[in-house]
Amino acid sequence: MYYLGRGLQVLGMANLMVGFYVGISEEHGMGPELLLLGIGVLLFLMGWFLQRRGG
Repeated sequence: MYYLGRGLQVLGMANLMVGFYVGISEEHGMGPELLLLGIGVLLFLMGWFLQRRGG
């Protein structure tokens, strides 16, 4: 569970970087940027809870 949690945290942080890139590279990228931000935060929090539980 620990490594699954850490993996989800890494995916969440990578998703935040993709969202940031979409936000600055597209003309009307604010909507997709916020969606990717929300998904990244959810992935990170799921990983954080799993990592704490399995740690």
